[in-house]
Amino acid sequence: MTVSRAQSWKPETLGLHGVSWRLASQKIMHELTPVTTATADSGSYWAGGSGDAARGSVAAIHTKAATIATALDTAATAATTGTLDICAHRETVIKHVDDAIANNYDVADNGTVSASKKLYTTLVARVGPALAMNAWSKLVADAADRTITVQQALADLLAADLRAESAIRQAFNAEVFATSNASQWATPIGEIPPANASVETNRHWWNTLTEAQRAEMISTYPDLIGNRDGIPVQDRDDANRNRLPGLIALAEDNQRTVAAQFGADSDQYKAATAKLDDLNAVKKAIGDPNTPEGAERKLMLLDTTTGRSTRAAVSVGDPDKSTHVSVTTPGLDTRVRDDIGGMTDEAAAVRAEAQYQLSREPGREGESVATVAWIGYDAPQVKKVFAEGEYDDAAAGALDVGSTDRATEGGQALNRFYNGLEASHEGGEPPHITAVGHSYGSLTTGLALQNGEHPVSDMVVYGSPGIAASTPQELGLDNGHAYVMRTDDDPIKWTQDGPVIAGKLNDSGFGLGGPVPYIADAWTSFDNGGFGPDPAKNPNFTQLETNASKSYEGETRPLPGASGHSDYPRSDGGLPRVTTYNVAAIVAGLPENAVARR
Repeated sequence: MTVSRAQSWKPETLGLHGVSWRLASQKIMHELTPVTTATADSGSYWAGGSGDAARGSVAAIHTKAATIATALDTAATAATTGTLDICAHRETVIKHVDDAIANNYDVADNGTVSASKKLYTTLVARVGPALAMNAWSKLVADAADRTITVQQALADLLAADLRAESAIRQAFNAEVFATSNASQWATPIGEIPPANASVETNRHWWNTLTEAQRAEMISTYPDLIGNRDGIPVQDRDDANRNRLPGLIALAEDNQRTVAAQFGADSDQYKAATAKLDDLNAVKKAIGDPNTPEGAERKLMLLDTTTGRSTRAAVSVGDPDKSTHVSVTTPGLDTRVRDDIGGMTDEAAAVRAEAQYQLSREPGREGESVATVAWIGYDAPQVKKVFAEGEYDDAAAGALDVGSTDRATEGGQALNRFYNGLEASHEGGEPPHITAVGHSYGSLTTGLALQNGEHPVSDMVVYGSPGIAASTPQELGLDNGHAYVMRTDDDPIKWTQDGPVIAGKLNDSGFGLGGPVPYIADAWTSFDNGGFGPDPAKNPNFTQLETNASKSYEGETRPLPGASGHSDYPRSDGGLPRVTTYNVAAIVAGLPENAVARR
């Protein structure tokens, strides 16, 4: 459901169908009554077998016609009720959208509300960039709240549509029309849980459906299944793979339409091309399911409507059937079109290394591993959009990366994703789940683990600016189950060190002037900007090695070191770096194999 569809929708048409169905029902009964009455009275003058046969046939026709008339009347009531229901929810959507626009917010077709470029430019012009930071963060927070309101209204509108459809399907069931397959729906489609239902509710609902019903949902309503946490991974993959070709075709058509209407240099064309590139990147990342590599990859998330940009998650291996599962959350400048392929390949490398380490452990050779690349939130964007000439977006992204807003929003979705893995897992034992976070994604990971109960046992973060926590217990983890890696030359350290140094210079009388001292004071006063203490200097977290080392798992292998901010998950000449090796050891439940920081 989109804003444009809600705005252009004319649900009154459904009401007109209801009127037509009721008139048809009344006409059938009006024409049927005198015929059946006359036939019933014919016994006094038409006796014998032929008369009995005729009266029997008319009785059968009467029964069938009356059943159809009743179905039409029931459907008419459903259409009338559905029209009122849909109209009410449609008006709610339009009200919230119009209110946001009236307050100078932009509203995307998926319901995402954002503070407009014009609003940001005006704010900076009035108060300057330093003071604008605090005000802008409030506008961003308000936009996030409005997004939740609009998208929930859209979800409610879709649910109203499904309720009407379900009621009409039930009226026109297979007992009335033999060509209908509606009778297979022991549980009406309209009873599908709402978009914000718990993972347990989703899983329970799915379990109540028959195999035929589940197949019908995957085939007919894949957009309601593919991204629903708690549904089995294979079913989500089937649904999302069903959706992908149609989404690509629509994106291609939209790109052509936008090019003709606005030109290839327009912002509209850039946005249309970005969505198409996102979808094609996902298609390439998951591969052909008929190949060995593609069969191992599951498309667990494909969302082009909820966020500011496309969201996707791909697993290598089936999390529902694996002993060990990891979920990697990326950070700054991550985008589906640029990164889902590389992240999936990196997930495959971690999985291969984890399985290799397990194969070396007597009695654990049969344990399996699945690794998930999760781009399920809107990571801050700075460098890439700046290079593309989107300077206002880059400025807004710089504010985003300096705050916890995007991480907080992403953490809510990530927490649900973790819980969904446990809810859909097969077998008597729950999976061993490891949360992995890089850069700003480590903050998202930390906030996800603090966003309520979760089934995660271990956490590994690398290149982290902070995780908004001081101890494993704050993350819902046991002591010794939170691990940190940071290379010696990772510039991320200046996230924590820079404001502290600036503050010390200011205190010593050698201040940098301007807004710097105030920013430094605000950073330290508000729990390091909300990022929490530096995890790479925190003795409560286990520090792991990033320099060249040798493996511990029974044979000594050389492990190249990592440097900078982006090497952590990458291989080196086909060899796993020590950072990849360490992540794999934790994912496999073999922490004794990990190389401790020297």
